[in-house]
Amino acid sequence: MKKILYNPIYFLQLFCIVSAIALLSACKDDEVELPVITEIRNYAASPNDTIVHTLNSDQWIVLIGKNLHEVSGIYFGGIPATVNGALTTDESIVVQIPSIPFQTVPRDKLNVVTVVNGSGSASVEIKITGNPIISHVRNYADSPNDTILNSVAPGQFINLVGFNLEGATSINFQGVDADLANVIYTDSSAIVKVPDDFSGGDASRANRITYTTRIGSSIYGIPIFDPAILEYYKDPLWTLLSGGIGNEKNWMIDFNAEGVSQKFAGPMWFSGDELRWSKECAKPGGNCWTYEPAWQTWMPGPKNYGTMTFKIKGVPVVPSVTVNQAGLADSKNGTFTGDYFLDVDKKTITFTGIVPLNMGWENAEWSKAYIITLTEDGMQLGFKHKSKTELELYNFILKE
Repeated sequence: MKKILYNPIYFLQLFCIVSAIALLSACKDDEVELPVITEIRNYAASPNDTIVHTLNSDQWIVLIGKNLHEVSGIYFGGIPATVNGALTTDESIVVQIPSIPFQTVPRDKLNVVTVVNGSGSASVEIKITGNPIISHVRNYADSPNDTILNSVAPGQFINLVGFNLEGATSINFQGVDADLANVIYTDSSAIVKVPDDFSGGDASRANRITYTTRIGSSIYGIPIFDPAILEYYKDPLWTLLSGGIGNEKNWMIDFNAEGVSQKFAGPMWFSGDELRWSKECAKPGGNCWTYEPAWQTWMPGPKNYGTMTFKIKGVPVVPSVTVNQAGLADSKNGTFTGDYFLDVDKKTITFTGIVPLNMGWENAEWSKAYIITLTEDGMQLGFKHKSKTELELYNFILKE
């Protein structure tokens, strides 16, 4: 009878082979399969959990598919969304679409939704939209006359170029709606006729195009040549403030580095928050007390605080304001330019994109000034206090 020899090395080799096979089998069982997206639904209770074909920034949706339980990332137009594991199963993920920077996302990636896990990714294409954005305006004409415009005029056909412009519910030019019946849309433009007549417009919205869709709205600033606006700028109050069309006036706080005020008793006064034009009260018995002191040591100190220049210039005419701020912390000093609008009926000035000339206190709401007095060489502007029912009054004089 043949004798069988039991070699220890043989058993060691056999053990290693069996272990390797078992390990490979276990790895194969644990391997994550590629994610699959089969549909996208609105995140809402039935019957509103319908399949969607267009996505909006900030919208909540449900991604339906399989192999979704170990997703590590979800991207909309290349922009990552926050993944909440508590709202994730193998067949669905509830996710909020992030805000999309449409101007910077490549167009070939904009409408792509991508889901990523440890084994790879899956993508689907679906239209992603958001608030309308106008990036520039072109003349509607054949090349080379389809130039970028720096201003528009009544009755002109123009091409608004940007993002999410399709399906406007309103295209408004300084308070007057354009006729939407013949607007021609693409994904990135809208060809529209500027209204012929602005006589029913809103002067406070001068040189503004307000574009509205069902998602939202945005404002685009561009000079709009309008004879009615020119007449409005001829009001005597505009002349007192800015010198009139084609001119400018340079104002400074009535206070200098020696602590001297020339026209008023001091640089800053105070009043109740209902004091208005010509120091009259907005309503009978309203909050209209006044405190008109000379400079006090608890106020900002004697310094040169700079100048503020109001202009009505350009073709077409556009109001602008330049502040040469001095006397504050370095980060707040410098030359700044923005827009302003003078409401001759309400006697207010609205500032956009700029902080008016000031003495460094941060208590005031700078975006709107109430004109208390305005003469050829003197001006008092009242700004509402952020937490008190009072106005801070800044006294200005004309810089010679």
